[in-house]
Amino acid sequence: MTDPLHSLDRCAAILFRLCLALPGIMLAFLLVGVLAAAGAEPDACDGRDLRPALLADGKLAGVEAKAAAVPNGAGKLFRVERAGLAPSHLFGTIHLTDPRVLALPASAEQAFTASERLVIETTDVLDPVKAAASFFAHPELINLPKGQTLADLVDPAEKARLEAALAAKGIPFQSVHTLQPWFTSMSLMLPDCEAARKKDGAPVLDVQLAERAIAAGKPVEGLETSEEQLRALASLSTDLQVDSLLATIDLQDRMPDVMETMLALYREGKIAAIMPAIEAAVPDGGILVGAGKGYAEFEERVVTERNHRMVERMRPMLEKGGAFVATGALHLPGEDGLVALLGKAGWTVTRAD
Repeated sequence: MTDPLHSLDRCAAILFRLCLALPGIMLAFLLVGVLAAAGAEPDACDGRDLRPALLADGKLAGVEAKAAAVPNGAGKLFRVERAGLAPSHLFGTIHLTDPRVLALPASAEQAFTASERLVIETTDVLDPVKAAASFFAHPELINLPKGQTLADLVDPAEKARLEAALAAKGIPFQSVHTLQPWFTSMSLMLPDCEAARKKDGAPVLDVQLAERAIAAGKPVEGLETSEEQLRALASLSTDLQVDSLLATIDLQDRMPDVMETMLALYREGKIAAIMPAIEAAVPDGGILVGAGKGYAEFEERVVTERNHRMVERMRPMLEKGGAFVATGALHLPGEDGLVALLGKAGWTVTRAD
């Protein structure tokens, strides 16, 4: 049986990474197709920033020290330059509909307005029909192997917990029992207030930027396809997927606070501080978020591999000059982050916020 404290930490890690590393196409599809069908009702986003409690417990300094050690861990907006070209900008998004996220900081607003084109992770997010087609065209990426069900992957006690959690969302267990666990996990992951906003038609930040660019007559280009992103998630081991699904249940009561803390740090541009803050705030039983083989697998498949692909595909777009490139904020920091990789590729990248 999965250790619930270990699972809780891993769920927090994966929540953070999904919101800041995927383009929202998966979240959008799930929230509309699953939660909306289940009749999700609006709830107030009543989470609290956990940093005051961390400060009172003497843990905040450690969080800040970990964040400071991450290359390019601060900042959401970076200028990308090369001699003879109009400067471009790289902006870290968070794939949520929160109004505080949709209001761009002044520096990003100015760069976006002055840009000649927009580049987002995938333009498939702008076409619901195409997005849905990606799901249904590749059932092997969504469904468990023939003859296998979710009940085969968990013990009776875990199955009962899953049934109760799904029932609370209005989702019958039988409706998801043949789906890969990652798919079901995402349908439970976000707070109800976020699901309700999406159900009411509120766009995630990336979509809003694309809609604004199209209205202004600017071309919108993508770095990936929705199929490629589906494959990244479906490539995760079944054990990790099950672990994450069970963990999602354990984190339900803490989700609003985790989300509010993540949003507050994102808005301040303290991207590398988000994960250490969650580590410190969510009880971990001595096991840190990110420890173990499963975490490394998720990081490699969903972040690092995609970073290298994005930089390669971004090159011709940057060479046109004047691009505003918007990707999940998690893709920016670190030795294998977009900022560092662009520098290694010969671009001059400097913080612009």
